[in-house]
Amino acid sequence: MDVLRTSRDLGVVIRQRRKTLRWDQAQLAERVGVSRQWVIEMEKGKPRAELQLVLRTLNVLGLVLTVGNVEGESSVADSSEMPLVLPDIDTIVDGNRLYPDERRKAVVPIDGRNRSKDL
Repeated sequence: MDVLRTSRDLGVVIRQRRKTLRWDQAQLAERVGVSRQWVIEMEKGKPRAELQLVLRTLNVLGLVLTVGNVEGESSVADSSEMPLVLPDIDTIVDGNRLYPDERRKAVVPIDGRNRSKDL
């Protein structure tokens, strides 16, 4: 099983499998429903390839994407170095709330004339 760390690694796997099947880039492109240029870019490691197209390509090639941890390495999600801190919505709302003594006036056009109006 190959360990993929970059889009270039994925491109190499796709190219190797295509060649094993004795398909040219045009044949793979036709089966996936993309342009030959897309296949060329993907095999070079295009970093922003659309995920759905990548998954479809893997499926057409008979490849399966498996996700797991490499022995001795923990995932970012398991790491306590990057705790997820969510903002407190009540603090945000209270910080932006206007209280009656802090009301601002806005100039609103009414009947072609500018008049002030309480917000």
